[in-house]
This record gives sequence, C-alpha cells and structure tokens, in this order.
Amino acid sequence: MKFTLSLVSALLSIGLASAASIPADLETRGGRPSPVCNARYQAVPFLRSYNPQVIDHFYTTNGRELRNAVRNLGYNSEGSAGFIYANRQPQTTPLFRLYSSSATDHFYTTDLGERNNAIRSLGYTDEGLAGWVYTTAICGSVPLYRLYSAQGTDHFYTTSANERDSAAQNGYSVEGVAGYVLPGVY
Repeated sequence: MKFTLSLVSALLSIGLASAASIPADLETRGGRPSPVCNARYQAVPFLRSYNPQVIDHFYTTNGRELRNAVRNLGYNSEGSAGFIYANRQPQTTPLFRLYSSSATDHFYTTDLGERNNAIRSLGYTDEGLAGWVYTTAICGSVPLYRLYSAQGTDHFYTTSANERDSAAQNGYSVEGVAGYVLPGVY
C-alpha cells in the first residue's frame, strides 16, 4: 500500500511539474492546445533580403519570389525575419505590403489608414498582403520592430533588439512595432 501511495504521489508531482513548465498561452484545454495558439504549426518563414545598391529591404513568404529577387534584382538573402501566417488565424491582423518605385522602398504595415495614406499621398503601390501577424505578444510571438532610414529611404524590420539598436545608431529611426511574429520553427 505504501508503494502504491508513493507511486501515485510521485506521478502527481511529475505531472504538476510538467504543467508548470507550459507557457500560459500554450496551456491545454481538455487535452488540446488553446485554440488561439493551434495555428503556430502553420506559420511560414517571413524571408528577408537586402539590396545594397538601391538600399532596400524586401520581405516575402514566397520562396520563388525571393529567389527571383536574389538572382535577377540584386538582393542578398538574409534568412528569416520570423514566422507569420499565410492565412488569417485567431487574433491576427493583415500585414500589408507596399512598394515605392520612386524611392525603391518596400513598406509593411498593419495600419489600414497608414497603408491608404502611403498609397494616396506618398506614391506607394499596394502589393497585397505579406501575411498575417499577431496584434499582441501571444503564443510565444515576439515584436517585429519597424525602422526607417530617411537618408536611404528604406524600411527595415527585425525581431532582434540588438539589430534594432545597431540600426538606430547607424541612421535608422525606430518607428515601433509592426506586429508580433513567431521567432522560430515549431
């Protein structure tokens, strides 16, 4: 009897210790992950590239589009800026993609008013949705910082606070957080 009680007690303490290590936004409900965070497995890389000749950062979820930019347009692949969704998920918002041919600048925003103003007043062209991002830091997401260089007319996005700070020391203005993205593959 003592052995059975000891075994049950040990199993309960292991279960409680395991539950304590689950992040709050990934807790299960009835044995299933929270519906809000279920989609994290569907996130796709938000591929990042840079063209030093025209001073432009370009981001896409389309590998073919990135390969074309690298092979034919002078961009260098810089890996992934994080992971976003190709389709709407709970608690996400659209990340609009715009381009200014006169400034040679790709611009990404979640703000519909800012998008419309960039098209109407600043000469940007709407290139559709880059994808979907979280509006707050949930499901293990991290800030996607937005920076702008007036000298280079370049918008730059990163999840790295160190990279953000380094860019700010080199002439970029920190414009806040564009949205929240997943930092890695799950």
